[in-house]
Parts: sequence; C-alpha cells; structure tokens
Amino acid sequence: MDVIGYVAEEVERQGHDVYTLDGIERVGWMLNAWTSALRWSKTADAPSLEEAIRLGKMVEPRKNWTAPRSVGVCVGNRICPPPQEVQQLLERLWELKDSMSPLEFYKEFELVHPFVDGNGRTGKILLNWKNGTLLNPVFPPHDLFGEPILNPRKQRISERVKE
Repeated sequence: MDVIGYVAEEVERQGHDVYTLDGIERVGWMLNAWTSALRWSKTADAPSLEEAIRLGKMVEPRKNWTAPRSVGVCVGNRICPPPQEVQQLLERLWELKDSMSPLEFYKEFELVHPFVDGNGRTGKILLNWKNGTLLNPVFPPHDLFGEPILNPRKQRISERVKE
C-alpha cells in the first residue's frame, strides 16, 4: 500500500471524512509527520522520544501543542494513565524500545496514550518506522481493544463489488 493511501485510510478509520476540510487537513498533517519520520529514519532505526513527541504535535497540531498531554483522556471505556504519569511511562517505554518488537512497542505506546488526540495516527508512524516499512506501510492486525483493524476503503470497494 502506498503512503498516501495508507494515511487517508487511517484518517478515515479514525472517523474523519477525508472528502471534507476536516479530513483533508488531517491527511495533510499526517503526511507532513510521515515525511519527517522518513527524513529522521535515515539516521536511526527507531525514533527518539523527542521525535515521537514532535510527530504527535504534527499529526494533531491544534490539540497536541502542549504534548505530552496534561489532561485525562479515555479511549472507549478505557481510562488512560493520568497525565502526571505520562512522561515517566514514555521514558520507560523508550528505555525498553530496543527489546520490543515493533508491534509490542506500538501497543505499549497506545496504552500510554500520550496525546489528547492523534495517538493512533502517531502510533502508526512509529510502528512503521520501527518496522522498517515507512515506504510500504502496514496496519497492525488489531486495535487497542483487540478488534481486527478494518480497512474502510477496502470494505467500501468490496461492498460495491457485491452490489
């Protein structure tokens, strides 16, 4: 899958209509962050914590300008770690990143949920960086709740074919 298609699919999967200004803007933000990750990946196999925070700010600049987050957040019914623990949890995750598979690292990043919004989008960039697939991106097999990742564009296409 190409990067632009992947990014549009992820933005759409996160609930944004990529055919409106809101979605198009988020696709642009994520592509900007992805481009930075590609540049930075030339000198490192995995991102630094500072680079990850910069990516989160790029992916959702209006909501994450004070990243890491300073407010509580929930994902579905799951209450994420309190904001006063986020920096310490991130530092610990980065200490362990080299001993973790890309998927394990991605899951732990999502559990910390360091941003107000855009954690999934930022996590997908980090996953592909650590996995060495920034130019040929992959989705993780499951979301934070263990549900299979559904690709909305492929679903729509297959629904059209069935008609």
